[in-house]
Amino acid sequence: MEMSTKEAIKRVAIEQFGKKGFHGTSVRDIAKGADCSIPMVYYYYNSKKELFDEIVYKEFIRLIERLNSEVERGSSLQDVYFNAIRQRKNLGGYDRSVYRLAIKVWLGYEEGQEVRHKLMEWERERYERNRKILSKLYQDPEKLDAVTDILVGIVQNFTERILLLEEDLPDEKIRGALEHIMA
Repeated sequence: MEMSTKEAIKRVAIEQFGKKGFHGTSVRDIAKGADCSIPMVYYYYNSKKELFDEIVYKEFIRLIERLNSEVERGSSLQDVYFNAIRQRKNLGGYDRSVYRLAIKVWLGYEEGQEVRHKLMEWERERYERNRKILSKLYQDPEKLDAVTDILVGIVQNFTERILLLEEDLPDEKIRGALEHIMA
C-alpha cells in the first residue's frame, strides 16, 4: 500500500527531528525527504511547530493506546509490566522514533514546552493509573505509594535505557527487577 503524502511528511519529520532536533530541522528538509513541495507541508500543517506537536504528542498517545490495547488481559501484574517493557524493546522504525522523541521532549532535551507540559500531564495520569492497578495488591497507602514510585521508576528507567541508550536488556534482568518489587 502506498503511503499518503501526509504520512510521508510525518515519517520524514520524525526522522529529521530525531537526528537534528527541532531547530536543526527545516520544513525544506522535510519536504525534500517526503518528495513533496514546501506548500504541501503547509497544506497539512500550519507550522513546523504544529507538525512537531502532532508527532511528539498525538502520535505518541496513539502509540501508547495501541500498545496498551495489545496487553494480554488476565495475566499477573508482573507479567503485564514485563510484557509492557518487552513491547518497548520490540518497537522498531517509526514507532521507536516517535517514542524516543517523546522521551527527549519529556526530559527537556528537545524543544517544545507546550508539548512537554502535555507529556508531563500524561505522565501524572499514567502514575495514577498505575497506582489504581497496584491498589488491588497493596492496601496500605504508604506501601502503595512506595511500590508505585519504584515500579513506575523502573519501567521508565528500562524504557529510557532501551530506547535512548539502545541497550539490549536481557529478559531475565527485567523479570528479576519486577520479581523483587512485586514479591
